[in-house]
Amino acid sequence: MMRSRRSAIALVAACLATPALLRAQQCRGCVGEDTVAHVHVFPALGIHAGTPQKVSAAVGVGLGVEWQRDGRDHSRNVALFAEPGLSAGRASVAYINQGRFGSGFGVAATVLRTWDDPWTVKQNTTFVGGDVLLWPIVFLGPRIGIFRRIAGDQASRKWFISLDIGIGL
Repeated sequence: MMRSRRSAIALVAACLATPALLRAQQCRGCVGEDTVAHVHVFPALGIHAGTPQKVSAAVGVGLGVEWQRDGRDHSRNVALFAEPGLSAGRASVAYINQGRFGSGFGVAATVLRTWDDPWTVKQNTTFVGGDVLLWPIVFLGPRIGIFRRIAGDQASRKWFISLDIGIGL
């Protein structure tokens, strides 16, 4: 009698647990949206080729939030990164809006320092300005910036526009 009672209790427990297990296996679209923002930290990495740095690699850290709304994933991020290159280096803080499949855009405040024969500007000059990063797909795309000289050769021009292409930040 004791054995059949235990079997019956196990059967009832299994029946009660089954709906919860089946709900866990439902498709993503079948489950309600997660509108609660979740904080995440991520590495900020990138490789760029263009003016004035020739070639550079970005490394830093990002902090952001992500959530779902209207059946789509959303995220808002801030990244802090340094980008040493062959002829110039940058330090930036950026706002990043990431979309689907690595698409999105970023807006960055940047300090740029040139050295060793940079393209389009004189070496040993410091600039401050802003960049716009565009990623049509998979974090690959152009970066356009406008900068004003704050230190260096007074004979060099005060303003310049930078342009490069890269992957990542």
